[in-house]
Amino acid sequence: SRERMNRTYRYYDLILALFVTVLLTSNIASSAKIIDWGVSLPLIGLPLAFDAGTLLFPISYIFGDVLTEVYGYAASRRVIWVGFAMAALMGVTLWLVARLPGEATWQQSAGQAAYDAVLGGVSKGGILVASILAYFCGEFSNSFILAKMKIRTQGRYLWTRTIGSTLVGE
Repeated sequence: SRERMNRTYRYYDLILALFVTVLLTSNIASSAKIIDWGVSLPLIGLPLAFDAGTLLFPISYIFGDVLTEVYGYAASRRVIWVGFAMAALMGVTLWLVARLPGEATWQQSAGQAAYDAVLGGVSKGGILVASILAYFCGEFSNSFILAKMKIRTQGRYLWTRTIGSTLVGE
């Protein structure tokens, strides 16, 4: 019925918007800042330093799990494709903006060097291409595995499904 369809997809647009926002923001944060907590991991001595997008990007897997679990694999795939398209659009836009001439006052205060320092990784494509490829493989595999596990477990063991699919996706 029409009423059931509206109730089923009640928060779909909100989750889609949040998912895409997390994806795009994590790409920009990855390019903009490296975080260093000044400590090393016990036993292995690896410094706890990473790009800022690493803090945010895993949240996209939570949204992906909710989408697949609540709305189904087809609806989740649609959101993944929208995120893929928006990341590509952002990359093309930032690349184009980097190539347009800057206004004189802006050039003196911030300038192209500042733009390149903060957004150069995104506008030159290195971070964006790697992110899109990782996102494409990770999100589709996460959603696919979650959907298949839901069928095999007959809807039981939610934590096993979400953790198992995220391990594969990550």
